[in-house]
Parts: sequence; structure tokens; C-alpha cells
Amino acid sequence: MAKFYHFFLIVIPAHNEEKLIEETLSYLKQLFYPKNKYEVIVVENGSSDATYQKAKKYESDNFKIFTLKEAGVSRARNFGIANCSGELDWCIIMDADTFLLKNFLTELNDFLDKNTDVKYGTTTILPFPSTFASRFWFWYRNWSDKLVKIMHVIHIVKKELLHKEKYDEELTLMEDVRYARDLSKHGKYFFMKTKNVLTSARRFEQKGYLRMFFLNIYYGILPKKINKKNKWEVIR
Repeated sequence: MAKFYHFFLIVIPAHNEEKLIEETLSYLKQLFYPKNKYEVIVVENGSSDATYQKAKKYESDNFKIFTLKEAGVSRARNFGIANCSGELDWCIIMDADTFLLKNFLTELNDFLDKNTDVKYGTTTILPFPSTFASRFWFWYRNWSDKLVKIMHVIHIVKKELLHKEKYDEELTLMEDVRYARDLSKHGKYFFMKTKNVLTSARRFEQKGYLRMFFLNIYYGILPKKINKKNKWEVIR
């Protein structure tokens, strides 16, 4: 019996990511997965650098590069989802400074085959660079995501839920937590353990882990109407 391959859409919002976008896309080009079974959509939004030009070099049959004049991570995510192939089974929304190692889609495909009742979720995230502080922080982030059933760096959503909830475009921080809470009304959450997802620790390295810990707690308890006025400082 032939192996079944889910069709994955990978959406990447990218704002002023000229330093890392090529590396991110290079990893996606090297995935051990049928090329006709995954599609990558990069949505450059409001950049003042060469993000769009660098991403455009990777355009191909299954890599599409779009640009929006206005910045906004939620707007870019919604735009990417709206412009995807109708073939998709699952959507993966991830940060532009996140690397998927070559076996990730195969691993995720097998996981979803064994867990047919799940609707949305996330995975273990490992840091780069890997230091004692970054490993401890990401252990805490992974543990808390699983405990509270939320998503941060990588969001994995079944097709049927994409039409039921959208990212709140009025939010530029905590929008991922809000999105996970909205999705919880429609299906079962999952957390997949893996060593195949890496993401940059640059924000924590520059701003400090302790400070970012308290900022996350602070913003997490603020009501939505207040968070609409707040923004993360861009770290590049």
C-alpha cells in the first residue's frame, strides 16, 4: 500500500528579515518530502530592507512570494492562508527566523496519521544559538505551551479550522495566544515532540531572558483592548 502524504501549506510572514530569510527558505528547499505535497508562501510585509528581493530568488512551482505595503504579522498570516492552494490538508504558520530540518514534514505526517482526532497544535522548539540560558528558556516555553495548550513559534492547523477563525489583525503581540484560544472552540490540541524545529533566540539574547519572561507574563494578563495599543520592539 502506497504511503499517504498530507498536503502541507507553510505560511511565513516576513518583516525586515533580510539576514535570515534565505537560510529559512534554504532549509525548506531541502525537506525530505514530495515537492508536490507541500507549498511555501512568504508574505513580506512593510519591510524597509531587501527581504522581498532575497525571498523572491527562491520562487518556484511550490514556493510563492508575496508583498504587502503595510506591516503586520496577523495581516500577513491571514493573507498567506487566503492565497494558498486548495489542495492543502494542514497549514503550518511559522516565524521567518525558524528552521525546519529535513525530516520534519515526514515526522509530522506520521504523527498526524497516528493522531487522527487532533485539529491544531504545535511542536517542541529548540533554540539557536544553543546556550545554557536559551535551552532553559525554550524548555520552559515548550512546557508552558503544552500545559496551557497554546502556540508561539509554529502553528499547525487543520484545513477545516482555517475557515472558522482568523488572526486578529488589530493585535501585534499575544495574537498567537488569542488565535490558539479561538481554535480551542473547534477541536483537539496536540503537542508533538521533535528535534527538527529550530528558532532564533535573538530577541532573548539581546533583551535578556529575565526581562522577556516578565514581559510575556505581563502582556499575557492584559486585556485585549490594551494589548491592541502595544507592540513588540523589532529585533533584527
